[in-house]
Amino acid sequence: MIRKAMLVGGAMISALVLGNSTAEAATSYTIWQELDYAQYDSQSDSAWVCDEEQDGNGVYAEYKQKGGTKLTIGDSNGSKIGCGHAKIPDVTSFRVCEDDAGDDSCSLWRIVR
Repeated sequence: MIRKAMLVGGAMISALVLGNSTAEAATSYTIWQELDYAQYDSQSDSAWVCDEEQDGNGVYAEYKQKGGTKLTIGDSNGSKIGCGHAKIPDVTSFRVCEDDAGDDSCSLWRIVR
């Protein structure tokens, strides 16, 4: 009886330490360009872009959809509280860009799975 209790107790501790072995797919993704960032949630099709730098440069994000369409959203209020937001279905990748002098500074493309 004691041995059975020890086996059951050991199994419970193993389950707590190892956790659930089923993998869950990520649904929320973030990409940064210095302090500015863009996010996408594939479960709700929500896209955001946030200007977090008080430098006078605008910030926007580009979202590529299945089929090749590219959509752009910006943070229209600059670095004030609040971000640009849109519903964009079927995003495959996205990046955030800062509209600075010369060529815009952009992050690498973030793949959405």
